[in-house]
Amino acid sequence: MTIERVFHCDGPECERRGHTTRLRHEMFLVVSERGGSALHFCGWDCVLRYAATKEPEQIVAGPGSFDVDD
Repeated sequence: MTIERVFHCDGPECERRGHTTRLRHEMFLVVSERGGSALHFCGWDCVLRYAATKEPEQIVAGPGSFDVDD
């Protein structure tokens, strides 16, 4: 007997999913959020669409940074 797992993409408005008997799907990216929850994405496009909805946790000003008002 085998146990099949279904992975759904956590990207916004993405309907992709994958089936596997492994603990991790080889075609999905796994991203861990703070708090330990794991999210699965079908590709970098979906990761970036998901990340775009989040506020930045930290903004680092570097030597090449500039103000918009300059």
